[in-house]
Amino acid sequence: GGPRPPRGPAASSGEPFSVNPVNSGADPFPVMRETRPAESKRIGWLVAGAVVVTLLVIALLAQLAWWQREAVMVNVPRSQSLYAKVCAHLGCQVSPPHDIEGLLVEPSDLRQIDGPHKLELKMPLHNRMNIALAYPAIELTLLDEQNNVAVRRVLWPQDYVPPGTVIADGLPAHATQTMIVHLDTGNAVASNFRVQIFYP
Repeated sequence: GGPRPPRGPAASSGEPFSVNPVNSGADPFPVMRETRPAESKRIGWLVAGAVVVTLLVIALLAQLAWWQREAVMVNVPRSQSLYAKVCAHLGCQVSPPHDIEGLLVEPSDLRQIDGPHKLELKMPLHNRMNIALAYPAIELTLLDEQNNVAVRRVLWPQDYVPPGTVIADGLPAHATQTMIVHLDTGNAVASNFRVQIFYP
Protein backbone atom coordinates (compact mmCIF):
# COMPACT_ATOMS: atom_id res chain seq x y z
CA GLY A 1 0.00 0.00 0.00
CA GLY A 2 0.29 3.52 1.05
CA PRO A 3 3.07 5.68 2.37
CA ARG A 4 4.84 4.46 5.51
CA PRO A 5 5.29 6.64 8.57
CA PRO A 6 8.77 8.03 8.95
CA ARG A 7 10.98 6.23 11.42
CA GLY A 8 12.78 8.14 14.09
CA PRO A 9 16.18 7.46 15.51
CA ALA A 10 14.74 5.24 18.29
CA ALA A 11 13.00 3.04 15.79
CA SER A 12 16.09 2.68 13.66
CA SER A 13 18.11 1.47 16.64
CA GLY A 14 15.66 -1.31 17.36
CA GLU A 15 14.72 0.04 20.90
CA PRO A 16 11.20 1.27 21.48
CA PHE A 17 12.30 4.11 23.82
CA SER A 18 15.58 5.59 24.75
CA VAL A 19 15.82 7.79 27.82
CA ASN A 20 18.93 9.75 28.49
CA PRO A 21 19.19 11.45 31.95
CA VAL A 22 19.56 15.18 31.83
CA ASN A 23 22.34 15.27 34.37
CA SER A 24 24.20 12.13 33.67
CA GLY A 25 27.05 12.98 35.98
CA ALA A 26 24.98 13.87 39.13
CA ASP A 27 22.72 11.80 41.42
CA PRO A 28 19.28 11.45 39.81
CA PHE A 29 17.54 12.29 43.12
CA PRO A 30 19.49 14.58 45.46
CA VAL A 31 18.88 13.73 49.15
CA MET A 32 18.85 16.37 51.87
CA ARG A 33 19.67 14.97 55.34
CA GLU A 34 18.33 16.65 58.50
CA THR A 35 20.78 17.40 61.22
CA ARG A 36 20.76 15.31 64.42
CA PRO A 37 20.50 18.18 66.97
CA ALA A 38 16.87 18.92 65.97
CA GLU A 39 15.91 15.29 66.55
CA SER A 40 17.59 15.12 69.97
CA LYS A 41 15.98 18.42 71.00
CA ARG A 42 12.55 17.00 70.17
CA ILE A 43 13.21 13.88 72.25
CA GLY A 44 14.39 16.08 75.12
CA TRP A 45 11.12 18.04 75.09
CA LEU A 46 9.10 14.81 75.06
CA VAL A 47 11.02 13.44 78.06
CA ALA A 48 10.65 16.72 79.96
CA GLY A 49 6.91 16.79 79.21
CA ALA A 50 6.49 13.20 80.42
CA VAL A 51 8.34 14.03 83.66
CA VAL A 52 6.16 17.11 84.28
CA VAL A 53 2.94 15.15 83.63
CA THR A 54 4.10 12.37 85.98
CA LEU A 55 4.89 14.87 88.73
CA LEU A 56 1.50 16.54 88.29
CA VAL A 57 -0.30 13.19 88.52
CA ILE A 58 1.64 12.30 91.70
CA ALA A 59 0.79 15.70 93.21
CA LEU A 60 -2.89 15.25 92.35
CA LEU A 61 -2.97 11.76 93.89
CA ALA A 62 -1.24 13.08 97.02
CA GLN A 63 -3.84 15.85 97.35
CA LEU A 64 -6.71 13.38 96.91
CA ALA A 65 -5.16 11.07 99.50
CA TRP A 66 -4.90 14.00 101.92
CA TRP A 67 -8.44 15.29 101.32
CA GLN A 68 -9.86 11.77 101.70
CA ARG A 69 -7.53 10.80 104.55
CA GLU A 70 -10.34 9.81 106.92
CA ALA A 71 -11.82 7.37 104.40
CA VAL A 72 -8.34 6.05 103.59
CA MET A 73 -7.50 5.55 107.27
CA VAL A 74 -10.79 3.76 107.95
CA ASN A 75 -10.35 1.41 104.97
CA VAL A 76 -6.57 1.02 105.35
CA PRO A 77 -5.81 1.36 109.09
CA ARG A 78 -2.06 0.97 108.51
CA SER A 79 -2.07 4.25 106.61
CA GLN A 80 -2.61 6.19 109.86
CA SER A 81 1.08 5.86 110.78
CA LEU A 82 2.04 7.16 107.32
CA TYR A 83 -0.25 10.18 107.71
CA ALA A 84 1.21 10.78 111.18
CA LYS A 85 4.76 10.81 109.77
CA VAL A 86 3.78 13.20 106.97
CA CYS A 87 2.03 15.44 109.47
CA ALA A 88 5.08 15.43 111.74
CA HIS A 89 7.10 16.95 108.88
CA LEU A 90 4.36 19.46 108.01
CA GLY A 91 3.75 20.50 111.62
CA CYS A 92 0.14 19.34 111.74
CA GLN A 93 -1.70 16.69 113.74
CA VAL A 94 -3.69 13.73 112.46
CA SER A 95 -6.96 13.39 114.33
CA PRO A 96 -8.93 10.14 114.52
CA PRO A 97 -11.34 9.71 111.61
CA HIS A 98 -15.07 10.41 111.86
CA ASP A 99 -16.92 7.24 110.92
CA ILE A 100 -20.34 7.05 112.55
CA GLU A 101 -20.98 3.63 111.01
CA GLY A 102 -18.04 2.26 112.96
CA LEU A 103 -19.60 3.20 116.32
CA LEU A 104 -22.32 1.27 118.10
CA VAL A 105 -24.43 2.49 121.00
CA GLU A 106 -25.11 -0.52 123.18
CA PRO A 107 -28.21 -0.75 125.42
CA SER A 108 -28.18 2.28 127.67
CA ASP A 109 -29.68 2.99 131.07
CA LEU A 110 -31.28 6.15 132.43
CA ARG A 111 -32.21 6.27 136.11
CA GLN A 112 -33.24 8.82 138.67
CA ILE A 113 -30.85 9.93 141.38
CA ASP A 114 -31.61 12.43 144.13
CA GLY A 115 -35.23 12.97 143.06
CA PRO A 116 -37.18 12.92 139.78
CA HIS A 117 -35.23 15.76 138.15
CA LYS A 118 -31.70 14.41 138.69
CA LEU A 119 -30.88 11.69 136.19
CA GLU A 120 -27.90 9.50 135.41
CA LEU A 121 -27.30 8.19 131.90
CA LYS A 122 -25.07 5.17 131.37
CA MET A 123 -24.30 4.66 127.70
CA PRO A 124 -21.79 2.03 126.47
CA LEU A 125 -20.17 3.14 123.23
CA HIS A 126 -18.40 0.49 121.15
CA ASN A 127 -15.87 0.99 118.36
CA ARG A 128 -16.23 -1.77 115.76
CA MET A 129 -13.31 -0.66 113.59
CA ASN A 130 -9.61 -1.58 113.49
CA ILE A 131 -8.65 2.03 114.13
CA ALA A 132 -9.42 4.61 116.81
CA LEU A 133 -12.41 6.80 115.93
CA ALA A 134 -13.22 10.32 117.01
CA TYR A 135 -15.66 10.64 119.88
CA PRO A 136 -19.08 11.68 118.56
CA ALA A 137 -21.60 14.13 119.92
CA ILE A 138 -24.56 12.56 121.74
CA GLU A 139 -28.11 13.79 121.37
CA LEU A 140 -30.15 12.79 124.40
CA THR A 141 -33.90 13.23 124.07
CA LEU A 142 -36.08 12.82 127.16
CA LEU A 143 -39.71 11.93 126.51
CA ASP A 144 -42.75 12.36 128.73
CA GLU A 145 -45.53 9.82 129.25
CA GLN A 146 -47.16 10.74 125.91
CA ASN A 147 -43.80 10.34 124.11
CA ASN A 148 -43.55 14.07 123.55
CA VAL A 149 -40.14 15.70 123.79
CA ALA A 150 -39.62 16.98 127.32
CA VAL A 151 -35.90 17.82 127.12
CA ARG A 152 -33.34 17.58 124.37
CA ARG A 153 -29.65 17.94 125.12
CA VAL A 154 -26.52 17.67 123.00
CA LEU A 155 -23.52 16.30 124.87
CA TRP A 156 -20.02 16.90 123.54
CA PRO A 157 -17.11 14.55 124.23
CA GLN A 158 -15.84 16.76 127.05
CA ASP A 159 -19.28 16.36 128.69
CA TYR A 160 -19.31 12.58 128.82
CA VAL A 161 -15.86 10.95 128.49
CA PRO A 162 -14.43 9.44 131.69
CA PRO A 163 -12.02 11.71 133.60
CA GLY A 164 -8.46 11.48 132.34
CA THR A 165 -9.50 10.47 128.81
CA VAL A 166 -7.46 12.10 126.03
CA ILE A 167 -10.24 13.11 123.64
CA ALA A 168 -7.80 13.79 120.78
CA ASP A 169 -6.77 10.10 120.78
CA GLY A 170 -10.32 8.95 120.05
CA LEU A 171 -12.12 5.79 121.11
CA PRO A 172 -9.59 2.94 120.72
CA ALA A 173 -10.12 0.20 118.16
CA HIS A 174 -12.55 -2.54 119.25
CA ALA A 175 -12.97 -0.85 122.63
CA THR A 176 -16.15 -0.26 124.60
CA GLN A 177 -16.38 2.68 126.99
CA THR A 178 -19.36 3.33 129.23
CA MET A 179 -20.19 7.01 129.31
CA ILE A 180 -21.80 8.26 132.51
CA VAL A 181 -23.58 11.60 132.43
CA HIS A 182 -25.53 13.35 135.22
CA LEU A 183 -28.38 15.56 134.12
CA ASP A 184 -30.70 18.06 135.73
CA THR A 185 -33.99 18.20 133.83
CA GLY A 186 -35.33 21.24 135.69
CA ASN A 187 -39.11 21.06 135.93
CA ALA A 188 -39.46 18.44 133.19
CA VAL A 189 -40.34 14.88 134.15
CA ALA A 190 -39.12 12.17 131.79
CA SER A 191 -40.44 8.66 131.54
CA ASN A 192 -38.50 7.51 128.49
CA PHE A 193 -35.43 8.54 126.52
CA ARG A 194 -33.74 8.24 123.15
CA VAL A 195 -30.00 8.42 122.38
CA GLN A 196 -28.44 9.25 119.01
CA ILE A 197 -24.82 9.88 118.09
CA PHE A 198 -23.57 12.13 115.30
CA TYR A 199 -20.60 14.15 114.12
CA PRO A 200 -21.23 17.87 113.87
